[in-house]
Amino acid sequence: MRLSYRQQRQFRLIEAALRRSDPHLGAMFGIFGRLYPGQDLPGAEQLPNQPAGRGHLRRAAAWLVAPVITAAVAISVLLGKAVTLAAARRRAPSSAPAAPREPIRPRSDGSAAH
Repeated sequence: MRLSYRQQRQFRLIEAALRRSDPHLGAMFGIFGRLYPGQDLPGAEQLPNQPAGRGHLRRAAAWLVAPVITAAVAISVLLGKAVTLAAARRRAPSSAPAAPREPIRPRSDGSAAH
């Protein structure tokens, strides 16, 4: 059975993790590998071959589309807030000058009345 470099690396990582977690089980797998070198897996245990291009293409498309969608959502939220603030400012009463106050008239006793 031929494995790609990536698959061989994954198997080495799995083997190293097994050796660390359960040394006895790792030793048994090592013995099994030495007893049956190069033997193919039974057909029931093999995964069907899938074209590699489709999975990579979908993953690349997802990586490209996700930021665009995120930016679109952020822009729509910001525009929505801007429109809401602009509408609120239009509805708010304008800051018209206050009504003129009555002039201060002096009292008959000489002090100023407010």
